[in-house]
Amino acid sequence: MKKLKKFWQENSVLLVLLLILIACVIAISIVVFTYFVGTNSSKYGDRLDGIEDHPFTSQTINSIVNSLEEDEKIEEAKIETSGKRIIITLTFTAGTNLVDAQSKALASLELFDENTQSFYDLEYQIKADKTENADGFSLTGSHNVGGTGGIVWVQNNITEEE
Repeated sequence: MKKLKKFWQENSVLLVLLLILIACVIAISIVVFTYFVGTNSSKYGDRLDGIEDHPFTSQTINSIVNSLEEDEKIEEAKIETSGKRIIITLTFTAGTNLVDAQSKALASLELFDENTQSFYDLEYQIKADKTENADGFSLTGSHNVGGTGGIVWVQNNITEEE
């Protein structure tokens, strides 16, 4: 008992600081697990709340793809969904110019109903191969829920000859 009392008298400041340090580590780890790790099992967290109220079914996808492929300048149309994003990939026939392709993509917004446009972000990827008379292109654009109503185009890569 005398040894313990002597140890406490010599190291009381260090022991109190050690207890404070342990309490702080426990408090920080509780905060980290509560706020950053969380208990939600979805990779999207709560960002997809309400998605069941805005269905985007495979029937809708097929009807939009069929409508797009009716155009003679569009070789292939593909639509994928990922969370609250709808990714539309349009492959145009070789020789289609960039302005025509952009206008066809803009016109395709009318194929999506107001319910879909008010909940999902639409991302466009349009491309065409180069010919002797026209430059090829690979262009990405997006129509966001809170956007201006049109498509904002970025990343125009002119196709080079191979």
